[in-house]
Formats: sequence, C-alpha cells, structure tokens
Amino acid sequence: MSPKPSKGSLPDRYDFDELLQDDLAAGLQLAGVDRSVVGLADDVQVVHRHYNKPQMRSMLVGASEEYAVWGRGTGKSEGLIAPRTFRNVEVMPRGHGCFVGATYLQLLERTLPPVIKGWEAMGMVRGRDFWVREKPPKKLNIPQPIVGPITTEHCIFFRNGAVASMVSQDRPGSSNGKTVHWIAGDEAKFLNKPKLDSELLLTNRGDDRYFGGKPEFHSLLFCTDMPTSKSAMWILEQDKRMEPERIAAILTIRYQIYALYEQLLAYPAKRKAIQNAIAKLQAQWDELRKNAVYFSEASTLDNIHGFGFKALADVKARLPRFIFETAVLNRRPFLTEAAFYPDLDEHHFYDSLDYSYIDKFNNDDFGKGKFNDCRKDNDLDKSLPLDVALDYGASINTLLTGQPRGRQYRILKELYVTHPDRLEDLAKAFCAYYRHYPTKEVNYFYDHTATGTSAISNKSPRDIFADYLEKEGWVVNLEYLGHTDDPEKRYELWGRCLRGGDVDNYDVRFNRQNTEYVRVSMQQAQIAQGATGFKKDKADEKNKEIDQRQTTHFSDCADTLLVGAHDKHKSQALMSFDAIF
Repeated sequence: MSPKPSKGSLPDRYDFDELLQDDLAAGLQLAGVDRSVVGLADDVQVVHRHYNKPQMRSMLVGASEEYAVWGRGTGKSEGLIAPRTFRNVEVMPRGHGCFVGATYLQLLERTLPPVIKGWEAMGMVRGRDFWVREKPPKKLNIPQPIVGPITTEHCIFFRNGAVASMVSQDRPGSSNGKTVHWIAGDEAKFLNKPKLDSELLLTNRGDDRYFGGKPEFHSLLFCTDMPTSKSAMWILEQDKRMEPERIAAILTIRYQIYALYEQLLAYPAKRKAIQNAIAKLQAQWDELRKNAVYFSEASTLDNIHGFGFKALADVKARLPRFIFETAVLNRRPFLTEAAFYPDLDEHHFYDSLDYSYIDKFNNDDFGKGKFNDCRKDNDLDKSLPLDVALDYGASINTLLTGQPRGRQYRILKELYVTHPDRLEDLAKAFCAYYRHYPTKEVNYFYDHTATGTSAISNKSPRDIFADYLEKEGWVVNLEYLGHTDDPEKRYELWGRCLRGGDVDNYDVRFNRQNTEYVRVSMQQAQIAQGATGFKKDKADEKNKEIDQRQTTHFSDCADTLLVGAHDKHKSQALMSFDAIF
C-alpha cells in the first residue's frame, strides 16, 4: 500500500495510479459507472479499462469546475470528456447538458467520435443506451428531459431521459433559450470567451429542485491543448483559482475509500461497518467537490504508453517545432518583443463553415475527414475571382488565397507542397481544392522573385503556375507588384491592418480552420537588424533541420497577398460602405 498523502500537499500521482490498478470496483466507480457502495452484484462482469495518469487524476478529483490543458494525444475526448459526461448523465436522469465548440463541424468531426468511443468502452451501446441526432424509439417509453430541446437535429438522447445539446459559436442563437445542467467544452482555446460568458454560461442555471446538492449539477469542463494567443490565456488563468489544499483533501478521501475497499475483501465479517464508513467518506468527497476548481496540465508524454514512441516520433517529424512544443509537449509559448507581427491575435481569426453543405452528410461520415474542398467554406464570394499569392523555394512552395469583403480583407486558405513536390504540384492542389468554385478566375499577385528562370528550366515560377491553371480552365490575371517592398513598409502596413480602424487600409482577418501554418509562421517571425535598418529574420529558412512550414515562407506569402490586395482593390473597396457579412 502506498503511503498516505500528507495534508496540504498533492499526493504523488503514481501512488493513486497503482491504487486504481489494484481495486477494480473503485476503478469502475471512478470511471462513472453507477454502482452502490454495497458492492458489485454477482452477475456484473468486471472489464479492465486503461486510463493514463492525467485521466485518472481527473476522475479521482471530480471537481465541479475543471480546466485541462493537455497536449494532443493525451486522450482528452475519450478519457476525460467521455467519463465525465457519462457520470453527468448517470447522476442526473432527465438532465440537460451541452457540448460546446467553436464550430459545429469541430463537434461532429473531432469531439464526438472519440467521446462516443469512450462511452462505448464503458459499456454504453449506441441505439440502446444513447441516440445521436435522433430520438429514441417510442416503444421504449423513455422519459422526457426536464428541459428538452424542441428539435432533435443537434442533440444526443440517453436511455434515462437525459439529453445533451451540441452548441457551437459559429451558429448564431444555438444557445438561446436553453437551460442546461452541465457544460463540456473541447478545444477551448478557440472559444470566444466574451461570447461564452454572455451567452452560454448564462444558461447553466436553475432547476435546483431536481439536482441541487450534486457536485455534477451546473458543472463545467473545458479542455484544450496549450493556448498560443493572448485572448486564450484565460484558460491558464484558471490555475490561480484552484485551491491545492482542497484538491489534496479530496485525494486523501479517495485514498481512504480505496483502503476501505481493500478491507471489504480482507474482513467480510465487518462488511456493514465498512460500507457505512465508505458511504460517510463518499458524502465528504461529494461535499468537497461541489465548489472545487481543478486545473491540470499534461503533455503527450503522459500517455506515451498509449500513444506510442513511433507515433510520437512521426508527429515530431510532421509538425512544425512551435506546434509540437505547444500542442504536444504542452510547453507554454514565449511572448517575444521582437515579433514582426506583434499585433496578430486570436480576434483576427474567424470560423465560417457552410452547414447547408455539411448537414447533408450522414452521422457516420463525421470523424473521417471528408470535408476537404471549398464547398465547406462559407466565406467565399463566389461571384468574384480569387486572389492568390505564392512563395517559392526548393524545400517548400506555399500559396494563399484571399478576397476583399467591404472594408475587410479575408485570407481564406493556405496550401503548400514540400520537396520533392514542385510548383506544378502546388498548382494541382489549388485546382483540386477549388474544383467546385464557379468563377474560374484568379488575380495572381507576384513580385520579382517569380520572374526569374534557371539553368534547368526556361520557364519562370510565374509561368509554371499560370500555365497550369490556364490548362485547367482558369482565367489568370497577372498582377505584377515589382520589387518586394522594404521590410519596414510591410511591418508598418501589417500594423495598420491588424490594429484596424484605419480608413486607408483593410482590416485583415484569417479563416481559422484553413490557415494553421500561416498563424505559426507569422507568430514566429522575428525582427533582425540589417545593414540599413531592420528586416525579417530568415535564418531558419536556411536550417534544414527545421520544418519549413513554421519558418517565414508563409509570412512572406501573406505579405505579397496583402500588398497585392491593396494595389488592386483598395481604391474601390475602402470607399465602399457595403455591409460585411
């Protein structure tokens, strides 16, 4: 038996992991299975379930509010959201909870499939214990939720009458008029915090007569990998709200309950007295959990036995260093004073998905990455040409598309190919992604770096790209920008565009789902001192050990696109008072 944790300090995580492995009954209870403390019935089949250390610590604490900043691959959906929401449903029959995400597609594609897998691993059966986006058969006589939804389209129904709504911030009004009893949010770093506070959190209220006193009642769970923008730092601030002494007391009680479970096996004659002691401790555990705030951080290394060393090595080779260190290793990002784009922040990114297209798919299609062309994008003005700009190189070629919309300029999509693929492969990728775009016309912005030829080709990068698009039926408007602008001019232009409110410049916005590497490239871009002034530091472009997607290639591509947009569109667009939709 591991030593008892001392009062006022958190116990060693491995001690409690060993206890879980030694006590299957307690493990099942902590996983959320509703069993009486009198013990398991003779006909109950005990199934071994594996949970990693962060997941087990979460179950041990069971706080009313939980904020988990865990790296990718730690099992947030399957081993954190699934057990917690399972327990919420079990202890609040006919209750109404909700899953919240920045987008509805995120919930369908990335959150719910592993959560459902987690429920099924805990014994639930789809079509018997829960129904996704459909009501249970009437013949089952399942009770109605206390505050049920009007429609079934965005809900999950459970056999005990509970229901969980799927609420997304990109579908206006999806949380209006609701009363919910618990909230679980995945990918919380992408949530709009002011909108969360003013809309959804206000619905987590009422109905004390049904569930008052339960720690799960009006509980909150928000999990994410490491936030990298200033507006998402609210998640890390929750650490200051946690009381370590309360968490230590909760874990001490769990230890004592485990010890009593062992005594049930060793002293069957004292069964009733031990059961009463367990019930008393369980009540104390519940009381402490009611007002507890639990904040935890974990990296993918905490789940290395489940994730696998080879998979981790593959991820490290595939991801840019910045994403690997923050999203996988869970290291807090550094904020530099030498940033080339210091004004870039989360509010510059938006979500825009065409649900009239997405809603046509069946439930079984979600989680399989089938939405990978422009039909899912709702920010396209399909009557206008697409603006494109490229950055060229031997190791990587990058492309960005954009369009003006009133006084706003939107960067819509990133595309890239890496060696050994070449520029023609990038043109092919562009045509594949936009094959359903009705206006086959592009404004191709390029500077002097696209006009040169080489010893192995008498065609310039401009000609290679333009010729391929024209062969595929696109009209290509060549927009030559001359020599690349000085770094100081680009720095100042981005500053005005990102701060907004300048009548002579666009307000720039980025499609969040489609510009992951643009964000990294721009966040990581640094200022270096040049011979005649400052410049963008491009040293990493020469370091072949660094993933080139995270270096300045995409940021240079964004520079060209923005300069070209101002040269072509500014005079007409910035004098327009058209509404921005």
